[in-house]
Amino acid sequence: MNFLFLVVLFVYFVNICFAYDENDLKEFLDKRECFNCDLSNADFTDKYLDRSVIKSSDLSGAIFDNAKLAASIIESSNFSGASFINADMPSSLIEGSNFRNTVFNKINLTSSKIINSNFEYSSFLEAKLYGTTFKNSIFDNSSIINANFQKSILTFSSFVNVNFNNTLLSLALMDMTNLDSANLTECKIRGVNFSNSNLSNADLSNSSLRRAIFYKANLENINYKKSNF
Repeated sequence: MNFLFLVVLFVYFVNICFAYDENDLKEFLDKRECFNCDLSNADFTDKYLDRSVIKSSDLSGAIFDNAKLAASIIESSNFSGASFINADMPSSLIEGSNFRNTVFNKINLTSSKIINSNFEYSSFLEAKLYGTTFKNSIFDNSSIINANFQKSILTFSSFVNVNFNNTLLSLALMDMTNLDSANLTECKIRGVNFSNSNLSNADLSNSSLRRAIFYKANLENINYKKSNF
């Protein structure tokens, strides 16, 4: 009996420690504004949240699957472990935020601007990132498979050990980026600017690289077998 009581008590306190604040949740759903609030592990599946403003808040583990978040503003917030599967977030502004270990599969972030943010160990399977700016951001050890990064700006960002397999990157600006050990196999890389970037140990095999620019790029130990230049 004592053991069962302790188990129930433990579960109760765990739920308290990791649950969102009810007042913060109500205010966010009413006003779509979140300043210094706790919405960790909250579920926003299928919610209409266009033009939301989220600043200095904790949304770790939150679920935004199929949510509408177009033209939203996110600053200095924690979304680690969150899920944005099939979320609609075009023309959004994200700055100084943590999205480590977050799922963005099939998300729409076209024409958005992301600065100084962390996306390590995240997944962007079939993500729509056309014309998006990712500046001074970290994607190390992430999976960006079958995504559309065409005409994106990825300047001064880090993609160490990232899997880009079969991703569209044509006409993207990837100067001053770190692509050490990146997997760029079977990608469309036409007209991409890799100037002053580090592609050491990268795998570009079976990719289309016509008109790509490698001015002062580090190409040490790259694999370009069956690539089309």
